[in-house]
Amino acid sequence: MAPRPIIIDTNFLLIPFRYRIDILRELDYLVEASHRFVISSKTMTELKKIGKKVGKDGMAARLAIKLVVANSSRIDIIESEAHVDDWIVEYSKISRAIVCTNDSELRRRLRARAIKVVTMKSKSKLGFV
Repeated sequence: MAPRPIIIDTNFLLIPFRYRIDILRELDYLVEASHRFVISSKTMTELKKIGKKVGKDGMAARLAIKLVVANSSRIDIIESEAHVDDWIVEYSKISRAIVCTNDSELRRRLRARAIKVVTMKSKSKLGFV
């Protein structure tokens, strides 16, 4: 069976810098089934835009870009023209993906479609909603 996609949202990629959590390792631990990490090309665009800022957000985004590049063998970047949240909802529905996000509106949209969602449970832990 093909590995299950795990979509990582932009805000989720900022977690390692902000909270010192190794999100890829935590997700490997949390999701026992065979999986691959996936992000939208628009997520990279968002990170580059945030990365130009000065301060914690900019630094977190630059670190997130490095994380994606360093793990390019495990993270697929899928070309997309759609708005990131819309792409996540559609792609997760088609591919039965698990979605990682801290965005409450996106979580609500995904839960309405019975899509599994991982979020930060506390300042040091990830978990399913």
